[in-house]
Amino acid sequence: TVLDVGTWEQIFQELMQQEKPRARWTLKLDKNLDPNCLAEGWKQYELKGFGRFQCSSCQRSWASAQVHILCHMHLESHKSQGQVIMRLFAQRCKKCSWSRFENPEFSPESTMRILKNVVLRILKKFYDFKKFAELPIIREVPLDGSHDTNNCEGCSLGFCLLRLRNNTTEPSVSPFSPTGSSSPTGDVFSQSQVIFIAKWLEEGR
Repeated sequence: TVLDVGTWEQIFQELMQQEKPRARWTLKLDKNLDPNCLAEGWKQYELKGFGRFQCSSCQRSWASAQVHILCHMHLESHKSQGQVIMRLFAQRCKKCSWSRFENPEFSPESTMRILKNVVLRILKKFYDFKKFAELPIIREVPLDGSHDTNNCEGCSLGFCLLRLRNNTTEPSVSPFSPTGSSSPTGDVFSQSQVIFIAKWLEEGR
């Protein structure tokens, strides 16, 4: 099951409310967000997630644990209002000669991991939380081969290379693990978050 990206803002706001009830944060997706092009006072955060793609030409589908995500974040301290602008980088089919870049889709579990990592980074950068441990990527299906840099939108813009140079190797996790290994930040999904996702799925969103 895939959560529509339109639900990401609601999930993100609920996660932020749990940590900073008095602060107001919004999330907006922007497919044209430029890496390292920041206005004054904004901070950049790059992360990766597990996502799935489908070619609109040949209908081939594939999965990737190297879906690159870019976030620009800003907090107006005097108003307690914050904003996150996020870009989800696309990939294209390696089997089609003239394939277009396809947008990624994420499962509820992968979506929650991505948004939790964004919230953890906000807490560190804007609220001086000392502990920050990025939740690991969980491969939801077995993957073969390395990252296809020739068909990655981020790599074509030089973004992935910047990220890979500064990143350690991915944690080794079982592709069949439903939740993955535990994290210093505690359980990945609280009961309220599981109920929140279940509600969206039941309503067919």
